[in-house]
Amino acid sequence: MRSMTGFGRAEGKVGSSHFTIEVKSVNHRYLETRFRLPASLSSCESQCSEILRAKFERGAFEINIKHRFAPTGGTLTAGTRFVVDEMAARTLLEGADWICKELKLSEKPSLEFLASTNRVFVAVEENENAESLWAGVKPVYEQALSELSKMRDTEGGKLKKILKDGVDSLSQIVKRVVELAPEQPKRIQEKLKARVAQWAIAPADPQRLEMEIAFLAERADVTEELDRLKTHCAAFLTQLDASQSVGRKLDFLTQELHREVNTLGSKAALIEITQLTVEGKTAVEKLREQVQNVE
Repeated sequence: MRSMTGFGRAEGKVGSSHFTIEVKSVNHRYLETRFRLPASLSSCESQCSEILRAKFERGAFEINIKHRFAPTGGTLTAGTRFVVDEMAARTLLEGADWICKELKLSEKPSLEFLASTNRVFVAVEENENAESLWAGVKPVYEQALSELSKMRDTEGGKLKKILKDGVDSLSQIVKRVVELAPEQPKRIQEKLKARVAQWAIAPADPQRLEMEIAFLAERADVTEELDRLKTHCAAFLTQLDASQSVGRKLDFLTQELHREVNTLGSKAALIEITQLTVEGKTAVEKLREQVQNVE
């Protein structure tokens, strides 16, 4: 069993470039990806997605790849360089000189003034062959995904224990209801006879009374609900040991457990069973919350 929550990180050098790759995932009904790639790898998103989808089935993934250059001595620089637009610089200085002359200003334009225009110093993205870059980045990316997978496995082990404890608690509740269920017909009979004695003006027909008791006892029979709850709990535990993705199956079983517990509560004739039903709903709700994180 694997969780859908995890984080993986890897770094590597490809030629004069240094890459840092971070991948994190959270729970999601399907598989969703969001990439933040440098311009040098913008054409490689489909390859990244294909590799990820081959390793995971569900989750919302955020993939962030940072690209920096290390041209000399291993010193890292940004993936851009600056060039001077000579024509822009000349015309700007000519315009500034004219203003100074016309307004009789003594101060000459500074380097800070030239930079503030964002026209003289122009940022240029360094271009490298995307295909050759991807060949070097791919193993780094796979390493980050491997780290993510390990964390999801670890979190999945923790989830498995939580879910098993939750199912065990629900099974104990079902067991207690099984012990109390045979008391329901007797309690129904006592209640109905007490009400008839309180409200009836004339003596009740014993045969009709017995028929009503039998009818109400049949409606309050919870044998099927208890049998299905036992079956669903057993199936839930079996899925916990499965090697493939089981999140959707567990989600379905949780819905079935919720429905059976609700039906059980609607048929309860004993206050003790009603109280156990409330506990059962709480146990199922805790299972449902945890199941949302299972891949």
